[in-house]
Amino acid sequence: MNAISYPESVAIARPDPLLIQSADEFLALARLSYCQVRTAEECEAAGEDLKSIKARQQQLEEARTSITKPLLDAQRAVNNLFRAPQETLAEAERIIKRSILAYQEVEERKRLEAQAAAAQALRKEREKLEAQAARAQATGKLEKAEALRISAEAIPERMEIAPTAAKVAGLASRSTWRAELLDKLALVTYVAQHPEWLNLLEPNMTAINGLARSQKSALAIPGVRAVQEKQLAARAV
Repeated sequence: MNAISYPESVAIARPDPLLIQSADEFLALARLSYCQVRTAEECEAAGEDLKSIKARQQQLEEARTSITKPLLDAQRAVNNLFRAPQETLAEAERIIKRSILAYQEVEERKRLEAQAAAAQALRKEREKLEAQAARAQATGKLEKAEALRISAEAIPERMEIAPTAAKVAGLASRSTWRAELLDKLALVTYVAQHPEWLNLLEPNMTAINGLARSQKSALAIPGVRAVQEKQLAARAV
């Protein structure tokens, strides 16, 4: 197994304070001079300052990445160092958990089968006593019939059988439930008939926006309208 190297220290470039402060200066300029553009000259000047802002944004991004890149590279190296053993332990955990759950499922099935067999035996015993009580009643043995009925009523409907699976300290199994979509159209139809469940359906806005870009104002889907948004692009000088 090849050794994975990672840096013991990371050198970080110190950003230029004037570069950081220049953002406030550009904001002050925009608020003071360009809250409203009234003339062609102002529009031209605003465009030039906008290109300067884009250039300053690029400079700030380069300064930022000069700091974050060595940090991210170091983080990536550390993650690579620990990824393999973490995945190995996760696989070992999955194997053991799968075996424990399989064992518990088998033991639970045995318990339920034994519980069902016990309930059937109790039912048969209750029915036998009820039949004996009926015969005693028919022959005039009223006290005996009453005693047999009381005995039959005392027999429980079911008998709880305790789980036999071994319990290990620190381990606990639980059941969780999840939904599986079997028929999307059936779900849509149900929600259409029961709008209180509308939150179950989320529109695919990526696909809808794609239709809006391709069809533009011709988009004609009930419940949807095409919206045109204008943007101004500026390049750094």
